[in-house]
Amino acid sequence: MTAATLFLHSTGTTPALWKDVPEEVWAGSERLAPANLGIPPRPPLLRGQPFDVREDVQAALSAVHGFNEVHLVGHSYGGVLALKLLPLLGARARSLFLYEPVLFGSLVTDRAPLDPAAAEEARGLLQHPWFLSDEVRGGSDPWIELFIDYWNRPGSWARMPPEQQAFTRALGWKMYAEVRACFLDQEPFEQHRLQGIFTTLAMGERSPRASRAMQRRLAELNPAARLVELAKTGHMAPLTHPALVNEALLEHVRQRDAP
Repeated sequence: MTAATLFLHSTGTTPALWKDVPEEVWAGSERLAPANLGIPPRPPLLRGQPFDVREDVQAALSAVHGFNEVHLVGHSYGGVLALKLLPLLGARARSLFLYEPVLFGSLVTDRAPLDPAAAEEARGLLQHPWFLSDEVRGGSDPWIELFIDYWNRPGSWARMPPEQQAFTRALGWKMYAEVRACFLDQEPFEQHRLQGIFTTLAMGERSPRASRAMQRRLAELNPAARLVELAKTGHMAPLTHPALVNEALLEHVRQRDAP
């Protein structure tokens, strides 16, 4: 088989994020859903252990070694990895489905933001007293609470079942490392012109303002891309509303493969 569909998961999740995607999405290709560094079933990233996003990028690149065609599907941090894979894959990259890649560094330094208030929202997190700068608090319960509640709604971490809290807590340091990297990587949006690759950009109607602004900025720079909004969903729609995301994925494939 010469084609692969590579599913890249988000911060705080595992490859199981994509477990319910229908087979039609990757029909004619091999389904690949690798775990990022420090995520089960891989060994954990221990507190204080250094991390570079390029490690996850290289691992994903290794997963598609030998495939002549690669279709990329990424959510949040997984979307960032997909964008970083594109220049490494070159002509092998054939399609791209991105659900809100977290390009926070690009947003806070954007010279032409579509939504200045969204950029200010992102700067508020960048300038937070400890969210991105305190390695003692980073990945701890207060840090996870801030992170989870930002992407969902206030009180989400407190309402989480104890076993789910324990699982998330075990991933805390890697989560902190990923988020910090996404803010400190301030590559301009203009570097993400997706020429020659069929692209769908999906976002939730109820996602945070900053996340929606990033997706709309990518769409502005890539007018050929399809911009899809999922009604009554948020940033974590692949987890909370998988059926809606799967339908968007199926439509992405239909449009991609249409004559």
